[in-house]
Order: sequence, then structure tokens, then C-alpha cells
Amino acid sequence: MFDVMADWLTVPLLQQIGGQPPQRIGLAHPSIAPYGAFTAGDGAVFLISIQSEREWARLCADFLGQPELASDPRFAGNVARMAHRAETDALVARGFARRNSAGVIEALSKADIAFASVNDMAALAHHPQLRTATLETPGGPVEMPAPAPQVASCERRYGGVPALGEHGPLDAADESATARDISG
Repeated sequence: MFDVMADWLTVPLLQQIGGQPPQRIGLAHPSIAPYGAFTAGDGAVFLISIQSEREWARLCADFLGQPELASDPRFAGNVARMAHRAETDALVARGFARRNSAGVIEALSKADIAFASVNDMAALAHHPQLRTATLETPGGPVEMPAPAPQVASCERRYGGVPALGEHGPLDAADESATARDISG
């Protein structure tokens, strides 16, 4: 896991090594604007990432209703938008604030802008892509997220959760049986 997180942090790590330690900016990106979380008028939070000039022009025209912003020197190009990040983010925030969730989803979809909802635990619990597994425990069955890896040719089986003190130390026969169970 350490290696994965280090890889995800490549950009801020390179900034640190280069002598410009990154500032904490929440869900924003250190070198892309607009990129981050924006709140719809009904309080729902969405994440967007504008990574090309085509996307910026579409966001300006179709979402913000201000196509002229795409060629405005303050916003024409990511470098300019980064230099004017507060103003860029404020423009985008106003576009979100004037719509409810359904309106945001409709407008961003129509503009072909990638986005995601920022969910809370209640939304995760009811998300259509959440796969769960039922585990038997001494206190009764527990529904929990299924492990991420999926193998199409294997049906996953889950053992029960042992009661406290149910199993003692393994002897040599138990260890070889466990090794056989794991390998095949």
C-alpha cells in the first residue's frame, strides 16, 4: 500500500523535492484548474476535472453559459487558470450553485464533462455498485463490503468469523491442511 500511495503522490512529491512544498488544497489538484469539489444548490457535492482546452470551452459554453471565458486571457489555458485559480473556481462554483443535483448531472453530461458525486456513508451503503458479502459471526450474520479482487472462473467462499478463543494454536497437521486449502 505504501508504494501505491507514493505513486499517487508523485506530483506533490516532485514539488517537495524541487523546493516548492505543496500547500494543502483538499480535493483540488496542484497543477490543474478547475479541478475539485463544487457544491450544487441543493448541497450535493460533485468532483470535476477539466484537463483539456476542449473541456474548458465546453464547460464555459454549456455549463457556465459564458462561452467567451474560454478565450479570456485570464482563463485561456491551464497556466492562466492556475494563475487565477480563485477566480476560476469562483466562476465554476457559481455554475454549480445555481443548479440542483439533477440539473448539474444533466448539464455536465450534456457538455461531456467527466464528473463524480462525492458520497457520504449513507450514499455508499446504497450505491448500486457496492458488492457485499455476508459473513457469519458469533453475534449473527454481518453484511460487509466484498473484497475487491474478482476472478471470473472462481466462486468466492467466505468462512465464518470465529468466536473469541474458538481456535487454539495450529499443530503441524492443521498447518498442512490450511496450506492445501489456500493453494487449491
